[in-house]
Amino acid sequence: MYYSCGNIDGKALELNANEVNILELIGKCSRGENAKGWYGSMQALADALPFVINRMTVSRAIQKLLNMGIIYKNEKGTLFYAQNVQSDAQKVQENAQIVQNPAPPITPLYNNEMKEKDHATCVPTHDTRNSRPIPSVFFSDLENAYREKGGRWTYDQQLAASDLWHSSTSYAKKRALVYAVKAGSFFKPRIDWLVSDFPEPAPLWLRGDEGGDIVQVRYNGAYKLCTRATMELFGLEWVRDW
Repeated sequence: MYYSCGNIDGKALELNANEVNILELIGKCSRGENAKGWYGSMQALADALPFVINRMTVSRAIQKLLNMGIIYKNEKGTLFYAQNVQSDAQKVQENAQIVQNPAPPITPLYNNEMKEKDHATCVPTHDTRNSRPIPSVFFSDLENAYREKGGRWTYDQQLAASDLWHSSTSYAKKRALVYAVKAGSFFKPRIDWLVSDFPEPAPLWLRGDEGGDIVQVRYNGAYKLCTRATMELFGLEWVRDW
């Protein structure tokens, strides 16, 4: 089966055959008004291609295409082909900027700290009128903290950790994990285990007589009291100031 997403010059974009075919498959899933993009797993994508390829090779190709801006990932982790990409390699970077509603770019695996800071954003909350934005934390922050504690990794371990960080890790967990690694209270011999094994934090609820900046929020259909900082960290729905 042949997949086509336009006249892509693989050589001009410095893409190998695997990357071109993966791009074409994602492009096929991105066409039309009702296009759903690619929302399957990396293994499912590997199985859908008309040749033998392993999951890690697919993951590396996806990472490269995301970093180049040729494809993007939405908030649900679905992959889409950037429809404005042209065959000219220089124009790929320019056109990727005007793709409508792209998700934030996946953190590059190497030399990524400055690039991440250039794209720094704030974590949105449910009621921006009553909350202060919290600066984002990045995968490079985790890498730096882990390295300072003596952590080392292979390329495959780093790739797996990056996939977990961007696809299934909440902002609250990212922030707590980086702080825990910096404080020396949490460590694993592999960086991908570091991300996967760290527990998901839960909001700290209050009685209401603690004082300070307390707000009432809605959480799982119930009304709870917490600090404003907790509300912002977990993106909770603000109801009123306490």
